[in-house]
Amino acid sequence: MLRREDFMMIHAWAKRGLYLCDIAKQVGVHPRTIRRALARGGAPAARASRRGSRLDRYRADIDRLLAEDVWNAVVIFRELQAKGYTGRLSILRDYIRPKRALRVRRATVRFETAPGRQLQSDWADHRTRIAGREITVHVIVNTLGSRGGSISGARTARMRSIPMKG
Repeated sequence: MLRREDFMMIHAWAKRGLYLCDIAKQVGVHPRTIRRALARGGAPAARASRRGSRLDRYRADIDRLLAEDVWNAVVIFRELQAKGYTGRLSILRDYIRPKRALRVRRATVRFETAPGRQLQSDWADHRTRIAGREITVHVIVNTLGSRGGSISGARTARMRSIPMKG
């Protein structure tokens, strides 16, 4: 599609006597396009305005929900459907996508404890075969928040049977 500037350049080069094929190479189009542009006699008319979208009636509702920090498109879609929206979810997502960059990001505050002050323990029972016999092994995984961790196993779930490191 030729822009208005292209059309003006084509007319200026044609008045100077350049061949159509040379003008076409300059503009980057086929010579037939240059011939049609010169025959048209003027720049192409502006296209008619875009037709309305099914989403147009609901843009205020969407913007209100976004302002209330509701960014889930499916949740917004269900609310709009309850109000009579008949469009598709993809149209709604296309409307929301560029606005996501404007969303205020909440900072995450990390909770750190001093080394050796916090321990996370996870407990599990696992059935396995040892020496041909199927037994239950009780496993505890201890992880320090700032350092590594340890894994211990025992045949019973009693506290005194779990090997402790000192």
